[in-house]
Amino acid sequence: MRVRSLRLLLVPAAVGAVLLTGCSGEPKNAAPDTHVSFKPVPTATSVEPTRSGTGVIQWYQSGGAELLGNLISAARIAQGSHEADKAYIDLGDLSARLEAARGYTVAYIPDQKTHETWTKARQHLSSGLATVLNTSGLGVVQADPSKAAQTTAEGWAEIGQGIEGLRETDNQLRALGCVPTKDPWK
Repeated sequence: MRVRSLRLLLVPAAVGAVLLTGCSGEPKNAAPDTHVSFKPVPTATSVEPTRSGTGVIQWYQSGGAELLGNLISAARIAQGSHEADKAYIDLGDLSARLEAARGYTVAYIPDQKTHETWTKARQHLSSGLATVLNTSGLGVVQADPSKAAQTTAEGWAEIGQGIEGLRETDNQLRALGCVPTKDPWK
């Protein structure tokens, strides 16, 4: 029994001595040859927008061009009919194009300035559309027709600001190398 307990104590001690002996040599002067290169990790936590590059082009080619072109066309048709004093009741196409742009899964344009003008243009269009629809009075007699007309005019002016924002967005995208195959402004 004593031999057995002595063996249980000596075996781990012998293994430890072997390990210590193997590790106690002089350190090598040369670094190990691992063929691993280390790159420093960037310390900035915010994403820097690219002035131009593949991100903007990818956004444009992956559906952004179609969204922008369709939204420009729908907004121009609605605004043009209003300016021609036509009774333009169906704003469904503009509304559908705004919803498509809002629901686009790659909604962020990787160029900060362009993304801001795109967002503001959509906000102006959405706000103007809501104002025009809310004051349309379809089937409802307006309590103050002059005030309703003024509010409707403000809504159309907001849509006009949205169209100018779309033009600015389009110009910025063109400056970054995103040229449409069909010009939505013609």
